[in-house]
Amino acid sequence: MRLNGYKIDIWILIPVLLLLIFSIGVVYSASSDYSFVHYKDANQMFKLHIVKVFLGIFLIFFFAKIDYRYYQDISKILILISIAALVSVFIIGVSIRNVNRWINIGPISFQPSDLAKYTLIIHLATLMVRKKGYVNELYRGYLPILFYIILVCVLIARQPNFSTAVIIFGSSMMLLLTSQVKIKHLVITCISLLPIAIGFILTKSYIVNRFEHYADFTSGGSAQHQLNQAIIGLGSGGFLGVGMGNSIQKEFFLPDAHGDFIFSIIGEEYGFIGAAAVVALFTLIMFRGYRVSKLINDDFGKYVAFGITTIISAYAVVNISVACGIIPTTGVPVPFISYGGTALIFNSIAIGILLNISSYRNETAEMISARNVNK
Repeated sequence: MRLNGYKIDIWILIPVLLLLIFSIGVVYSASSDYSFVHYKDANQMFKLHIVKVFLGIFLIFFFAKIDYRYYQDISKILILISIAALVSVFIIGVSIRNVNRWINIGPISFQPSDLAKYTLIIHLATLMVRKKGYVNELYRGYLPILFYIILVCVLIARQPNFSTAVIIFGSSMMLLLTSQVKIKHLVITCISLLPIAIGFILTKSYIVNRFEHYADFTSGGSAQHQLNQAIIGLGSGGFLGVGMGNSIQKEFFLPDAHGDFIFSIIGEEYGFIGAAAVVALFTLIMFRGYRVSKLINDDFGKYVAFGITTIISAYAVVNISVACGIIPTTGVPVPFISYGGTALIFNSIAIGILLNISSYRNETAEMISARNVNK
């Protein structure tokens, strides 16, 4: 497939499309019982997910055709909209499971953090390009960039959504490492914020409980119910799985089987082979995304490609690690697979942007300079 006269990286496109199509069957199986009880229709969530998947596919191709440099011009507007949306959560937010992470726009529930994680990456990339000559200076370069990272992460953590805030903060720090920012500034920042993060954790009983349950699990005790059921599901699948639609854990043994713990259902129904295939697809996306970031000669494209790849990879790694009992339980979905709306939509948009960047990966610096002149 060609865009702007250049080939996009199909080794990013194909794995994403496979994950999206694969998610249709997985969500149908994982959500049917829950959907029947809550909507009196076993297919209700399945039908909604199909619509979101095909909308996601459309958005991938749509945004793949938009020149990624356009976002550099509107990055300030995008980040301000995201910050306003995050603030509005505390004013008009909708409470689901005792947390305010959503706002309603007509019939649509919208999670601002899904927008903010990518607009932050775009704005950071813009600032890093504009401040390239002095980004290593503390007051002129680094602190103005850090301000946006802290503001976005604090607003998300206060929802509360601590795991998402940590992923965004960590991804942002990794992105800054690719620039001329001094490493000592990053180290001092992390050390300074660590006591604040620990203090925040200690004030949130739900986070403390997760760590306590996980500590008990790793020391040979019983696991948290959700984690315990997730591991049972993975173990029950064996090498080849019990077959599509034959999961036992989805029958209300495993809470949120269609969302954050859908990887356990994949392991149960499709076995080690299916789970390994999903991991392999995410690994391919990560490898090719970083390759695009390395090859492109434009700094803005390099930073955005790196940031998008890091965000998607981090979500996949964290979710799969939770399902396998490697880290404490979080509320992080699997990109492109878990049931949900805004996460799938914005991940698809981000992939579209990444594909557009990939179409310019073989341009020389002179070609990019000429492109910028004719902009």
